[in-house]
Amino acid sequence: MSALTRAIQGVILFCTLFGVAFLYEVQPILPSSVFYTVAFGWFLFVVDSALTFVRPRVSYYLGLVLAVLALGATVSQPAHYSLIASGDVTATLTIVIGSVSEVALIVLVLAHLISGRRTDPWSVSAKPEG
Repeated sequence: MSALTRAIQGVILFCTLFGVAFLYEVQPILPSSVFYTVAFGWFLFVVDSALTFVRPRVSYYLGLVLAVLALGATVSQPAHYSLIASGDVTATLTIVIGSVSEVALIVLVLAHLISGRRTDPWSVSAKPEG
């Protein structure tokens, strides 16, 4: 297993474990319907974590989709910016660590997909042997 695939697996597992702390932190402040939606997203990360061991390629695609969705949900909320501006250290660290891990997952999966495309003999960009 290459270092890139191990890094992707590590970031997916980190996102899943970090999600536990995130759910604990937001449970008292979110309405129950929103909390259950967020908890379902975390459950998908749990599924993705399991897939990293049995179906890594599927896991990478699912992780990419989940990371884009989570990052989009974070960036699109003005309330997150006001939490950061308020000086709440715990909320700020949660937002920053979560966002950085999502960006890292996106970058690593895209790098893996691009490097795989270069070595695939069926891809257009693959250099012919010989």
